[in-house]
Amino acid sequence: MTTGDLLAKLRATIKDPHTLIHKLNLSRIPLCLPPKTESPSLYLLGLSRYAEIFYSIEASWLSIIGDPVDWISQDTTTTTKENNPSAPLNATRIQNMLRMLYTPELPRTKALEDDLRFLSALCPPDTPETNVLLQSLKDRDTGQRIGQEIRQRIQDKPHILVAYVWILYSALLYGGRDIRALLLKAGPEFWGLSDAEISSCRRASCPGLSFWHVDDGGGEVKARLRARLADVERVLSAQEQQDILDEAGRVFGLLEMLTRSLDEDVELLNASV
Repeated sequence: MTTGDLLAKLRATIKDPHTLIHKLNLSRIPLCLPPKTESPSLYLLGLSRYAEIFYSIEASWLSIIGDPVDWISQDTTTTTKENNPSAPLNATRIQNMLRMLYTPELPRTKALEDDLRFLSALCPPDTPETNVLLQSLKDRDTGQRIGQEIRQRIQDKPHILVAYVWILYSALLYGGRDIRALLLKAGPEFWGLSDAEISSCRRASCPGLSFWHVDDGGGEVKARLRARLADVERVLSAQEQQDILDEAGRVFGLLEMLTRSLDEDVELLNASV
């Protein structure tokens, strides 16, 4: 591969599956909102499942690069460029490469934890029977199983983390605003927010929906992520780039599996009512 090929090939690889999973998930969002439901409980269930993927990606990322506070001021771009991509894969080169890819505005773990805590308090189980059912759904949590598989795959081939970072965060950066706007149409009462809080959600983070807000500064984060991917490409061998492309094609199969399993969980919930 020549310089510039990886981003182009990533886009080509994910174009069709991304369109499929985007339509699949977008079609489920109205089912989580009025008039289909009176509380965010179904949205909470779906968010908790997808949260496991972000937890796994970000925990794996930090386990390799260490606490960003300890190295964020270093020039990782220069250090990484000095590594030879034709040399055998080594921990230092991959660590430097993944440090270079790190973008502080992107990690979602804290936002997800805050949202899930807020929404869980807003949607307590109505009855002991519902609580038992929700626990049974937790026990068959496909999100956790997929998250564990992702961690293992990244442990085996740390460079494939590039595929997960590009796909998941690009989806958030390019489609998150539209999804958040759709969710906000449910109104402040549905989300347990005041009129002022729901108004601020349109331009800033707010309780229950902070996952969808990235402070992108007019597209600065998008541009930085693209630029860092180009730098990363220069230090990856041809085989490592191919591994990333192969994994990119596989990610959407996992996402579809997760969404389909959510459909089954909701059927179980509906059958219990």
